[in-house]
Amino acid sequence: MKSKTIIGFIAILVLLLGMFIISFSIINNGWFSKPTSTPSLTSTKTLSSTPTATFMVVCTPPPCAIGTSETYYCPGVCPGGCGTTCATYTPTP
Repeated sequence: MKSKTIIGFIAILVLLLGMFIISFSIINNGWFSKPTSTPSLTSTKTLSSTPTATFMVVCTPPPCAIGTSETYYCPGVCPGGCGTTCATYTPTP
């Protein structure tokens, strides 16, 4: 029982010492004081958005027969190759 009393007494002394240190630092503008000046943020670079290329779908045309008269043909507008087909040359009359 005597050891519990000593431990309790030491705990009370530690708490009192902590309270003393904290109150002393508050009174003397110590650890928990507010800073006298606050740093300001300055930017040295200016941010600007630069235009980027517009995303475009790219299609792979079908494989045309090698060694024949087939070629790639687009019947109008084929953005990115989409809509391209294989066509055979026909002689003009």
